[in-house]
Amino acid sequence: MDDSTLQLVGSHGGWRLIDNGEPSFWFLERDQAMQIARVIADSRAGLRFIPTRIEAENDDGELELVASFP
Repeated sequence: MDDSTLQLVGSHGGWRLIDNGEPSFWFLERDQAMQIARVIADSRAGLRFIPTRIEAENDDGELELVASFP
């Protein structure tokens, strides 16, 4: 099965969670977005055996790897 990627990017004063290229959810705070991304990634890796990575936009606007669930 293919890997999965969740991305957190700044959007309209908050954070958008992008799920494999598709916008999913919007959060006011980055920590909220990160918590949900971790739950999704952990579930995919643990229950469906889909390796999932979480990338987040840094202060320079670049995506960087922040977590990986094998």
